[in-house]
Amino acid sequence: MSQATLIIAAGASFALWAASYATGSIFLALSAAATSAITLGVWTFNIRKGKETTTPSADAQPADPSPPAIVKPIRLVQPDSASPDAVVRALLRNATFAGTAVAAHLWLEDPSSATLRLVAATGSQRPSDRPIPLDEGVLGEAVSSGAALMRPVRRLTSISSETTVWCYAVPVASPDAVGVAVIDFSQSDEPNRDALNEISAALRISVSGALALHVAAQRETDAHTLMEAIRQLSRCLDPEGVTRGALDAAMSMSDASTGSVMLLAEEESSLTIVAAQGLPEEIVTNTQVALGEGIAGWVASSGQPLLVEDLPGRPGRSDRHGVRSAVSVPIADEDGLLGVLNVGSRTFPARFTTEHLNTLELLGRQTAIALRNARAAATAGELYFDSLKALALALETKDPYAQGGTERVLEYARALGESMGLASSSLRALEIAAMLHDVGMTGLASSTSACSRPLSTVERGLIKMHPAIAADILEQAPALREVAPIVYHHHERYDGSGYIDGISGEQIPLGARVLSVADAYVAMTSDRPYRAAKSHEQALTELQENAGTQFDPDVVQAFTDLQGAGADRVRDQER
Repeated sequence: MSQATLIIAAGASFALWAASYATGSIFLALSAAATSAITLGVWTFNIRKGKETTTPSADAQPADPSPPAIVKPIRLVQPDSASPDAVVRALLRNATFAGTAVAAHLWLEDPSSATLRLVAATGSQRPSDRPIPLDEGVLGEAVSSGAALMRPVRRLTSISSETTVWCYAVPVASPDAVGVAVIDFSQSDEPNRDALNEISAALRISVSGALALHVAAQRETDAHTLMEAIRQLSRCLDPEGVTRGALDAAMSMSDASTGSVMLLAEEESSLTIVAAQGLPEEIVTNTQVALGEGIAGWVASSGQPLLVEDLPGRPGRSDRHGVRSAVSVPIADEDGLLGVLNVGSRTFPARFTTEHLNTLELLGRQTAIALRNARAAATAGELYFDSLKALALALETKDPYAQGGTERVLEYARALGESMGLASSSLRALEIAAMLHDVGMTGLASSTSACSRPLSTVERGLIKMHPAIAADILEQAPALREVAPIVYHHHERYDGSGYIDGISGEQIPLGARVLSVADAYVAMTSDRPYRAAKSHEQALTELQENAGTQFDPDVVQAFTDLQGAGADRVRDQER
């Protein structure tokens, strides 16, 4: 249909619409609608036909035969948690959009040692966890410059191929930490920087959060370890136990390879080692440091903690027993200095950080408090022990044949207890039992102990009751309740034929079995009204002959080993 005809049809359609509006005729309205539809359809058909038959003009440019470029959208993977491990895994997966990624890792800056410390890493070519000095490599450069950097770091060549390892480093900052996120690539050409910038921008908050979470978790761990160490130290009333416990805690907190506790000598002008790990024995024995001398002396005199990072390969510094880096903190409280706590590392750079320094400083302060408490308890314990010893010696004066015996029983019981491996508290209970085991004989001494005639049945019965009487007396004092069972059972026999309860073997407390041997030896080698003292050899033979019946054979063997065959240890006694 021609363009003129279309115009006439359009005009007719308009006239029909006007007539239907004026007359209200439905027929005319339907006719107008049909005419309009036919006209519109023909017009549309002509337009499409014209496009198909149109030929390009002579000066028209030919169409580009290649298809338009398609930009592939990046669908980034978000971390499945806020942990550093999850974040570096997400970094590595997203990095495949930029190239052949082989590793992703996150590092934390430690200003005190001017190094970067590995927080998390993943990939087939993940890096070593060795700290990296800030003045070395692209990682330190990215942190110092505050800008993302791309650098080729090494070239790998084989017989058939050659490739380059590229490092993309992005500085990361959080309120409590500064670090760097790194992605490594292995390919000949440079990875896609635009894709990497998009990835780093999208994950920046996750990376910063992971770094902050790592710092918070480390602080929580340190606080928990410190609180547990303080709890253990506060419960220890042995000065040696306090120093050993403090050193164990310090070594564990810092992952150190060497450590020592140095305390002020009596004249308070020098430090000596009282506990050590990882140091040669001759160093532990012979070291004495004046205040102000060396690292420990400086810390002692200044009262300030110190972290020292040695330089790698520095001449003349390799021989502090292999220690390249060290942390030293004062053991001090409000009442003054007691010593210095040291830890060392044989690697450089060491893994010591400011957090280690702060934690160990707190440990040093708590060690001082615990050490003062332990020393006070030890002094009180010694005073208490000396008072009991004085009481035992006073009671001993009632029996002229018993004088000097208490100290000998104490000496042998102590040596036997140590050789049998008794704990310190059990050993102290044994020592007190050795002094007071015959306190129940006090009321009988004047009538029986110095008697040269045979004892009556009643007197023998009374004597056999003395362990029970002594135990009843000791149980009245709460501090001596651990002593009472030793005293009560020290006349039991290993075969069960003794008194008071007639128990046997392992049923008899070890302290009582030890005291039985020491008491019997001293009794046999002491004068009595009815006989002279036996020789060392005679007494030792009798002990051995009665091992397994009257005495514990293991205790007798230990006593024999301590005395030495044929060595007469019996003290000279005045006749």
